[in-house]
Amino acid sequence: MARLQVWEDRWTDGRIDFHQTEVNESLLQFKDKLLIKDKSRVLVPLCGKTVDLKWFADQGHEVVGVEGIDQPVTEFFQEQKLSYTKSDIHGVEGGKLYESEDGRIKIFVSDLFNLTRDILGQFDAVWDRGSVVAVDECDRKEYAKVISSLLLPGARMLLVTVNCDPAEKVKDHKGAPHAVTTEGLRRLFGEKFTIELLSDVENLEKNPRFRLRGLTWMRELVHVMKLK
Repeated sequence: MARLQVWEDRWTDGRIDFHQTEVNESLLQFKDKLLIKDKSRVLVPLCGKTVDLKWFADQGHEVVGVEGIDQPVTEFFQEQKLSYTKSDIHGVEGGKLYESEDGRIKIFVSDLFNLTRDILGQFDAVWDRGSVVAVDECDRKEYAKVISSLLLPGARMLLVTVNCDPAEKVKDHKGAPHAVTTEGLRRLFGEKFTIELLSDVENLEKNPRFRLRGLTWMRELVHVMKLK
């Protein structure tokens, strides 16, 4: 699929400046808004090799990542020095499941849109740092539908998105991250979720690579959403 090929090319070429080597600051700041159980089942869509996966497991939660290609997943387990097993995903052509020995970390390698509740199970929480903003606008409704179908009653989502000028992006930077505002989240999720803006801060100084790509302003937004 074209979108996964673009993603694979970025990893092959080492163009992963979005990857963070420390646990995300917004997750640490707002974890109590997301994790309302001592032992939650947490979904991390489009997870790459984020160290947040291990953080969730170290806190006693079961964490499930979804990633489109193998490279970041194998790198995650190697870099975190975790032993793992690898198996096929039944009913998903080419899909693979990587699982830590203790079972607390599972990463499904497949296009997210090919996965269902029967395969992934259901979740108390979703940590979306850079996931919805990576999805093309034409696929966002489907993304929202898939994520919503995986949630248990009372589930919460913590999302980190960005707001920027699309006209500026067109000049030099056509790919992700795409702007997703509070109103954009309401259009996608508003029927099923209550949505609260937790933070809205200037973000370009922390990410000067986007200034080099033509942006003059960018803001980072953090929202918590609660399933009605």
